[in-house]
Amino acid sequence: MASLFITKDDVLLFKTRLHDAVVTIGRAPENAIRLGDLSVSRQHARLRRDEEGHYLVEEVRSTNGIFLNANKLAAPARLQDGDEIQVGAYVLRFAEELAATTDRLQALFAPAENTFIRKPEESTAAGILVNEANNAIFNLTQDRVVFGNEGEVDIRVPSAAPLRASIFRRGDLFYICSETGAPCVRVNGILIMNAQLQYNDVIEIGGRRFILRDV
Repeated sequence: MASLFITKDDVLLFKTRLHDAVVTIGRAPENAIRLGDLSVSRQHARLRRDEEGHYLVEEVRSTNGIFLNANKLAAPARLQDGDEIQVGAYVLRFAEELAATTDRLQALFAPAENTFIRKPEESTAAGILVNEANNAIFNLTQDRVVFGNEGEVDIRVPSAAPLRASIFRRGDLFYICSETGAPCVRVNGILIMNAQLQYNDVIEIGGRRFILRDV
């Protein structure tokens, strides 16, 4: 299955898997992938899957056009693993999961070394390592854990600027999200707005370091 990594100003905003045969991209609410910046036309681009299962990218009705790997797109083009599609202020990086993805795409969601892969029969208990010196663990027993320096938070993070982020639990899956106007979280060194977490991922918020642990 193919995926798109949507970035703006070299910051990963989100990742989406491509399930549908046609995926529309633009500023209008009805698009499958909505990009809100005014540099994006209401109906800007479209991905469509051909009979062989490959995705092609094509311009729809855009003002500024589309660039594929820095070249302006003049006709529909078949996408290959690692291709970069520029849509206004955004860069959409295409990844074929069956192919050997480029190092740059792998780095966007790469877990830390020696990531623990859970076996189905094992416990689903998890925690956040909040102090490596004394191995202090904050157990993730609730659906949401809030980090920040203002208001009601679960883990307070000192910072000169307003800071707020949350970890959400959905079954055995964990997601982290920056809740300020600009990204305030790094996962394994990558600045993100939101990302799925893996065990042993290193999370940096406001200069503090946390690690997602299986407990």
